[in-house]
Amino acid sequence: MSTGLFSDYNLIDLTHTLNSSAPTWSGNCGFNHKVIVDYPEACRVQSIDMNAGTGTHIDAPSHFIPGAKSAADIPLDDLIVPVYVIDVSARAHADYYITPDDIYAFEKQHGKISAKSLVVGYTGWDQYWHDAKKFRNPDDTGQMHFPGFSKNSAELLLERGIAGLGIDSLSPDCLDLNFPVHYAILGAGKYIVENLAHCKLLPPVGAYTIILPIKTQDGTEAVARAIGLTPKL
Repeated sequence: MSTGLFSDYNLIDLTHTLNSSAPTWSGNCGFNHKVIVDYPEACRVQSIDMNAGTGTHIDAPSHFIPGAKSAADIPLDDLIVPVYVIDVSARAHADYYITPDDIYAFEKQHGKISAKSLVVGYTGWDQYWHDAKKFRNPDDTGQMHFPGFSKNSAELLLERGIAGLGIDSLSPDCLDLNFPVHYAILGAGKYIVENLAHCKLLPPVGAYTIILPIKTQDGTEAVARAIGLTPKL
């Protein structure tokens, strides 16, 4: 439901709900929510203990680039933008990279990706969110397997002048622990949104996203509320 300013749009929650079983990069619980004062005393007061990169969250440029912008420094104009959704869910697998060919095929059908936009890779991996083992998908060596973007695709999207890159898995870097996509995107002063939810509800073009990370000073990562706005027909 939407009213007022957004009455012409359907609002879609692209954010996973945080709890103690949320999948994390390390595999350890990254979220602890507890009551420290309860109703018989006064009101219910809670504390949160978590890693900054838990759940649906944003990677700021400073996550990999010393001295670069933190989560608090990212302009709102870059966080409230048109979104392009590259849907590879029909062919994606645990070791799938979204390639330049995927991007060119998308643009042939939907038009060239515009500057100052968020490009999301929808792989369907969010279906495993409630099973941390499947979502992380580690092999016998501990190496995780989930879909992401290739370095060449990240570089092509930077040529388009994007504001940010999004993915419905733990990382756009898939198997490559040299993190070439992170270095490319964050090194260009852009941001990355990881662990997006419900991207299948977004159209390929014509929608907007609002990505609102908590405004933490010097925050290299920040948990975020991600919202999609799709035009009502």
